[in-house]
Amino acid sequence: MWQRLIFLIIFAWSPYLNAQDGQIFTREKEFFIRGNSIVVGNTILSKNSKKAFDDLDKVNDEFKMKYVDIDNNEKTWSSSSANIVIPPEAEIVYAGLYWSATYAGESSGKRIKDNKVYHKTLDKRAHDFREVQLKINNGNYLSIYGDLIYDGEKSKNKSIKSRSPYACRADITAVLKSIKEAEITVANVAATQGEILGGSAAGWLVYVVYEDQSEPEQYISTFTGFEFVNKKPITIDFGNYNSSENGELQTIITLGALEGDSNLQRDQVSVFDPETKTFINLESKVRASENFFNSTITLYDEVFTARKPNSKNTLGFDLATIKIPKAQNTAIAQAAGGLKMELKTRKDRFFLFFTAFQTSISEQFFAQNNTNPYISTPRIVRQEVKIGVPDITVITKGKYKTPKSLDKELVELLEKPSEKIPNVRKGFYLITNVFLELENAEKWIKTLQRKNLESQMFYRDSNSSYYVFVDSGINAVRLYKVLEDVRKQERLKKSWILKINLD
Repeated sequence: MWQRLIFLIIFAWSPYLNAQDGQIFTREKEFFIRGNSIVVGNTILSKNSKKAFDDLDKVNDEFKMKYVDIDNNEKTWSSSSANIVIPPEAEIVYAGLYWSATYAGESSGKRIKDNKVYHKTLDKRAHDFREVQLKINNGNYLSIYGDLIYDGEKSKNKSIKSRSPYACRADITAVLKSIKEAEITVANVAATQGEILGGSAAGWLVYVVYEDQSEPEQYISTFTGFEFVNKKPITIDFGNYNSSENGELQTIITLGALEGDSNLQRDQVSVFDPETKTFINLESKVRASENFFNSTITLYDEVFTARKPNSKNTLGFDLATIKIPKAQNTAIAQAAGGLKMELKTRKDRFFLFFTAFQTSISEQFFAQNNTNPYISTPRIVRQEVKIGVPDITVITKGKYKTPKSLDKELVELLEKPSEKIPNVRKGFYLITNVFLELENAEKWIKTLQRKNLESQMFYRDSNSSYYVFVDSGINAVRLYKVLEDVRKQERLKKSWILKINLD
């Protein structure tokens, strides 16, 4: 028996978008691992700043939307939280924070003239929406500066530009790696308050991949982009990811969406049944097949309430996990064409900004693909998908064997003893700088962001220093190729690879 799990995150908003108004999807991360994944999140705009909003018959168009702000901290203007639980024996290998909002300006209002409604942005953007605050339990806030996925303010489409939706992401693995059970609070997510055409909406989510020896071998891959779903359906083709074993297929989909109104009907998510040659709509006890996006946060057949505020109506933000019916699971498992998914709407609109694919695989299939990471890639059917360079992290037991015909520096790295650093995951780390002061390390991280380099850091007690790295993993050959490219950039010529906890 083998399983397949697919995680899909969607953001929704504007009525019009052409190819130049989106961001083509690229692969972010790729893992072969014995483990699993989890996603949590919450809204950041509502009718009330602290009190949960539970009227399911209302939509965000009807209110002057305001920031949710639950932390009683004068330094933050918006904040909400969600609880996450990781199995006791698990170890986090990747955690990504994603946030999105409509943000044409700080505030917007409307007036009625000649029986027509007019909306106007009252104040321009005042915040850098790429920077948010993150807090674990009752700790201090940590500034997180994200990578831009998409910014609608630069769109040539007037309808999109008037709302200016954006999406960002940040790797927060270093922050979450040691937690097992925690309340995650995200603050200072920028959005438009007041009234805009269609209503303003905003929210965030955290996607976590963890290693757990009690779980089966998994292949997990994440993708980001920004794709519009309007009256024309969008089909996602994930190709054939079958393992080397035959058996029953069990599929789970997780979706996150912006602007899924509770009383706007006829938005659907469906999967292709290769036996009947038709798309089958998905539904659950809390999500109707004809109104899938309904401004709720749900896990399978229940509302997820482990969050603050725990509004039943999140007024434009959706997060959901749902199982694919058993009949379609079996048909997909036996089909050679893999899995296809369709998203469509006749009233709501959606921006697809993130997907993550996960499948349980046999030990034999796992071993074969450790040395062959280039597996077929999901694609948007009606356009070409440009796939970025995959980040392969292979979690295996045993020591690394030095290949032949490698660069001398790389050979020396593989053969030298590794550094023993407590609380740091084993692997090779591409280090760009080391600092004694946390403030200086954070400034350096922002410098790397301006170079379009995503970075993290870890602390080493033995020399009281903060190490800033831009990549890591078990595959030293791949990492060395990245190092060669990094060294070509200004101020990064002295970057190096550090071998940690591998002996």
